[in-house]
Amino acid sequence: MTRHTAIVIGSGIGGIACAIRLQSLGFDTTIVEKLDQPGGRAYVRREQGFTFDMGPTVLTVPHFIEELFALERDVAMLAAPDFPPGVLSDSPVGSDGKTGGPNTRRYVDIVPILPFYRIYFDDGTFFDYNADQAHLREQIARLAPEDVDGYERFHEAARAIFERGFLELGYTYFGSLGSMFGVLPDLLRLGAIQPLFSLVSKYFKSDKMRQVFSFEPLLVGGNPLKVPAIYAMIHFVEKTWGIHYAMGGTG
Repeated sequence: MTRHTAIVIGSGIGGIACAIRLQSLGFDTTIVEKLDQPGGRAYVRREQGFTFDMGPTVLTVPHFIEELFALERDVAMLAAPDFPPGVLSDSPVGSDGKTGGPNTRRYVDIVPILPFYRIYFDDGTFFDYNADQAHLREQIARLAPEDVDGYERFHEAARAIFERGFLELGYTYFGSLGSMFGVLPDLLRLGAIQPLFSLVSKYFKSDKMRQVFSFEPLLVGGNPLKVPAIYAMIHFVEKTWGIHYAMGGTG
């Protein structure tokens, strides 16, 4: 039987994920990388006895990691069909509450974080951010009671952007300019192309709440005043799957 080959350029998280999927489909896969180690945005720098994560510090959709480890398990089983039963099995949540089954946790412990963030302001007040709707309303009422109703409307706007921008477009193949332009009407209708801070400012009057609900792009090097409002989906991604940390660092 003829085996196909594939070359993946770049060993960032996306490149490694692509290579695992190709390998699981039976391709002989080679990854090429210009840097001295894999990781891409999750690059690790070691200096004078210290280790620094140069990229993401949290995980927002841990089941994507689970899917990759499940594929890795399948590849291993194809390569070694006599592997002891159960060793390569996987399950979504460990008995101790940590994310990840045995196959994933051979490499990393992924643990949920609560609250997601504690956001401090220059007057000494702070906002604890998590997925609980009632808790968020209480936090808003404590700092900016005039914005409680605005949050409800923002929540629905973020939900619509999440459903179209993440659940649908995230699984859409864009192989041509035409396919890209085809989604513009929906994005315009949802207000997802305007700057994120502009969208948030339509729903919140308080500067504090405008900061709270627009700061997430800073985590990936984006400017809330410039990045498109499709980033509002992050609010709903976090509410849906939570925020997690890889013990020992992402790299």
